[in-house]
Amino acid sequence: MKIHESSDKLMIGNKKWIYKNYDDTLVERLCSEYGLSHLTASVLQNRTDVVGGFTIKPTFKEKFYDPLLLKDMDKAVERILDALDKNEKITIYGDYDADGVTSTSVLYLYLKERGACVSYYIPDRIDEGYGMNLAALDKIKAGGTELIITVDTGIAAADEIEYAKRLGIDVVVTDHHECKSSIPDCVAVIDPKRPDCPYPYKELAGVGVVFKLVTALEGGLSEELAKACLPLVSFGTVADVVPLTDENRRLVSLGLKYMSLCENKSIKALMQASGLAEKTITAGKIGFVVAPRINAAGRLGNANKSLELFLCDDYEKALQIANELTEENKRRQSIESEIFKEAVEIIEKNNLHENKVMVVASKGWHQGVVGIVSSKITEKYYKPSILISIDGEEGKGSGRSISSFNLFEALSHCEDLLSNFGGHELAAGLSISAGNIAEFADKINNYANNILSPEDFIPSLVIDANLKNSDLTIDSVGSLKKLEPYGMGNPIPVFSYNKARIKSLVTMSEGKHIKLSLLRDGCELEAVGFNMGKLAQTLKIGDIVDVAGTLDINEFRGEQKIQMFIKDLKVL
Repeated sequence: MKIHESSDKLMIGNKKWIYKNYDDTLVERLCSEYGLSHLTASVLQNRTDVVGGFTIKPTFKEKFYDPLLLKDMDKAVERILDALDKNEKITIYGDYDADGVTSTSVLYLYLKERGACVSYYIPDRIDEGYGMNLAALDKIKAGGTELIITVDTGIAAADEIEYAKRLGIDVVVTDHHECKSSIPDCVAVIDPKRPDCPYPYKELAGVGVVFKLVTALEGGLSEELAKACLPLVSFGTVADVVPLTDENRRLVSLGLKYMSLCENKSIKALMQASGLAEKTITAGKIGFVVAPRINAAGRLGNANKSLELFLCDDYEKALQIANELTEENKRRQSIESEIFKEAVEIIEKNNLHENKVMVVASKGWHQGVVGIVSSKITEKYYKPSILISIDGEEGKGSGRSISSFNLFEALSHCEDLLSNFGGHELAAGLSISAGNIAEFADKINNYANNILSPEDFIPSLVIDANLKNSDLTIDSVGSLKKLEPYGMGNPIPVFSYNKARIKSLVTMSEGKHIKLSLLRDGCELEAVGFNMGKLAQTLKIGDIVDVAGTLDINEFRGEQKIQMFIKDLKVL
C-alpha cells in the first residue's frame, strides 16, 4: 500500500525500514549495569557512544572537555583578559538566529558581570544579510570599539576581518560552521571544525563554543557558572539542531535541568508565553514550540527583540516581549505558508521535482523564511532543495538537504557562481546574482548526478527494535525517558510492531487523524496516526499490518495507557 498526499508529510508504506543490529549479550549487560528495561537497553546498544560515555543521567560532576584544547583558545583568553584589564570597548558581533542570540546573550552577560565595557551588534537579516559587513564595522569603529568577538559567525569573513584590522580593531572569531579553504587572519579563530583543531568533539553549536570560551576565561567550570550559563546554552544548542551526542548531550541535559530550577525571568516569561509554564521542559518542546518564537524576530527582520528578552531582568517587561515574539511567530507562519504554496506550484509547473536538486527562485519572497520553506520542500519531495528570493539583480537563498548529499560541499563546487555562501552538510545559505541562478541550477545538478543514485531518494526509517509483547508495560516504556534528551544524533526511538491485526479503527478531529487498536497474541496496543485520517479509506478491520512508530504513556483520568504514534504502516 502506498499513499501519497500533498498535505501529508508522511509517505505511508513507501519508506525503507532499516533495522538496527541486535546484540543480545550487550543488551543483557546494559540491563544489568544500568538497571534498564530490556526495551531501553535494546535502544541504547546502538546509540553511537555507548562505549565512549553515553551517560544515562548526566550530572555536573562529569568532566567536560578542556576548553584549551580548542585551537587559539589561549590566544583569545589572553586578548580578552587584556581588554578587561585596560577597560577597552568590546563589541560582540552575533547572528540573528536562536543560536546566535543565545551566544550573544551568554557572552554579554558574562562580560558585563566581569565589569567589561561591552556592547553587541546583530545584523539586520533583510538589510544586511548574514555575517559581518563593512558598513557594520564602520559603525562599530565609530563607537570606539577596540576588540570584536564574533559568535556563531566569522569563519567565512576573511575579507571583512581584514578590513577590521585596517580600521585598527582586533578580532576574535568564535564559530562552529564549516571552514572554507582559508582561515581569517586575526587574533584568534576558535572553531572546532578547523582542520587543525584537536578538540575531540566537533559538533558544538555556536553557543557551545561561547560556553567553552567563558569557561576558559573563568579558569574552569564551577557549578555556579554552569547554572548561570547552561539554560541558554541548552536552548541555543537544541534550536540549532546540532547532534545531541557526547558533550552536547551533557550540556543540554544539565541545561534543561537548570532551566526548570532557575529563576531567570526571561526564561520564565518565554515559557509562559509559549504555554509551557509549570510543564516539564524537554528538548522537543524547546525545538518545536519555543525556539521558533526566538527565531521569528530574526527571520522577519531584526533579532534585537529576542536578545532584549534574554537580557531582561524584569518579568513583566520580559512577558511583554515574549508575547510580541509569539505574535511575530504567527506572522512568520502565515508568510511561510504562502511561500510554500507558491514554491510547490513552481515545482509542479516546471517539473523541478524531476531534478536531483530543486532550485526554486521567485521575486518577492521573504528572505528570512525561505530556509524553513526549503526544509518543508525537502521533506515533501525527499530531495535537496534551495529556495532563492530575488530582489532586483540579487538573490538570497537557503537550502536543505538529505543525508546522502553534502550541501556545503555542493555549494563549494559552485563557488564561482555565488557571491557568498556558508553553512553545514544539511543546511546552508547563499547569495547569488540573479543572472547566475539558471547556470547555478544546472551546475549543482550536474554535480549531484555524479553523487546521488536513485536509492538515495528513497526515504528510510530507522527501527531501533522490534517490539515484543513483554516490552509493552508502563515501567518498560517509562524507562525510555532515561535516554533523553532526544534530538539530532540521539533521535526519539522508533519501534516496529509486526504482524498485528487491526481490531478497531476510528478517525478523530473530523477525519484528520486516525486511531487504531492493534491486537497480537492477546496483547492490545493503541496506535495514533496524526494527519493520517485518509488511511481510514484504505485500511479495514481485520487487516494484518506492520506498524512503526514511537512510544509514549498517555494518562487520562488517572489511568495510564501505552500509545504508539505511527511513523509508517504496511499492510501485509
